[in-house]
Amino acid sequence: MSSTVALSVRTLVEYVFRSGSIEPGFHGTGAMVEGTRIHQKIQKQYKEGDRKEVYLKTEIPYGNLLYVVDGRCDGLLVSEDGSFTVEEIKSTSGLLDLLDEGHEVHWAQALMYAYMVALEQELSSIQVKLTYVHRATDEQKSLYRTLSFEELISFVNDTVARYAPYAEMMVRHDAKKEQSLRELSFPFSSYRKGQRHFAGAVYKSVVEKVSLFAQAPTGIGKTMSTLFPVLKAMGEGQAKGLFYLTAKTVTRFAAQEAISLLLTQGLQLHVITLTAKEKACFREEGICGKDSCPYTDGYYDRINEALMDLLEHETLMSRDTLALYAHKHKVCPFEFSLDAAYACDAVICDYNYIYDPRISLKRLTEERKRETVLLVDEAHNLVDRGREMFSASLLKAPFLEIQRQYKEMNRNLSTAAKSVNAFFISLRKICNEEGQGQWDSFPE
Repeated sequence: MSSTVALSVRTLVEYVFRSGSIEPGFHGTGAMVEGTRIHQKIQKQYKEGDRKEVYLKTEIPYGNLLYVVDGRCDGLLVSEDGSFTVEEIKSTSGLLDLLDEGHEVHWAQALMYAYMVALEQELSSIQVKLTYVHRATDEQKSLYRTLSFEELISFVNDTVARYAPYAEMMVRHDAKKEQSLRELSFPFSSYRKGQRHFAGAVYKSVVEKVSLFAQAPTGIGKTMSTLFPVLKAMGEGQAKGLFYLTAKTVTRFAAQEAISLLLTQGLQLHVITLTAKEKACFREEGICGKDSCPYTDGYYDRINEALMDLLEHETLMSRDTLALYAHKHKVCPFEFSLDAAYACDAVICDYNYIYDPRISLKRLTEERKRETVLLVDEAHNLVDRGREMFSASLLKAPFLEIQRQYKEMNRNLSTAAKSVNAFFISLRKICNEEGQGQWDSFPE
């Protein structure tokens, strides 16, 4: 095998089997906490001999690549006759009666684990259990399948075959990227005063995996002084990627220009700039969702082709570039940019995408985080921005909009928003001329 591709079970099956539309809704960390609670509650019911959170790993050769796939199985249950059952647990806020036979992507995750267990235990067949639990009521629905080892082999080979074109493209890109990084030279004929020392300190901090705080005078060329040494460290295997975090649009443009200059000198790198949703969105009005936006309707049916096209033909992916491909493949430009960011070598974005718990890129694995360099431009801005991220505020306008938009679609939601909007109106009446006011007890 010429190259190895390491990925998680979840990454593999979500790429191959995700489908459908982007659904509107209210999402938060509460759903993740509830999911953990539900997993633990079911796992506590396991009998002696059953195992939970079982780490599994296997190697799957396909074409010229060796796929090393790993993950944690929610439950490995052993019956009295010694037979095995693999359990995959999923929490949901939807009605269990509407699940029918379950979601294909969830079955795919369970079947991958079943294959790995059957291979390890040399089983001729194995039972697979997919359990859905309603977050609000804890009501459960379990679905069962029994598959032969031959059926599992066929499923795994078909899954890897569908993932292979993407993997092969990324392997080709990585080979060109690594060579270009090794050959990359400083883009200017000489260093400015203090610039070489600054760049050396950045390189050393990456190699030693420590933090560096730098106060650089205006005109030293700090953008290139930080980007160039990080890229050279990546070329030597000291890091896998970088995030260039900024507080202002103008500094994001400076980072883009620096990368663009390096690209003209032979650098091969997938670099993306993330833009706020309200600036990237194609919609002029209406609620974000498949009923009002054709770019979210069937998004997951088209996203893989869009990503392949983008990554095959582009290096520096600006807002305009992403919009071009989003129009071409009819996908939501904002969600498209987020999906592309996970595949890119460098990401230029606002602080929020790393530090804000509501907005941060949730699918970044711990391993990738450890191998990624953070370049935080004008880091003193993080103090005020951090206060904003962890402080709560409520505005009247969004509640009025929800009241109007959901009047026909969801009357209960519209009525609830109307009550909050009415509270704001009454609050405004007791405020002074500057719009300031306070109360001694929290409003019900």
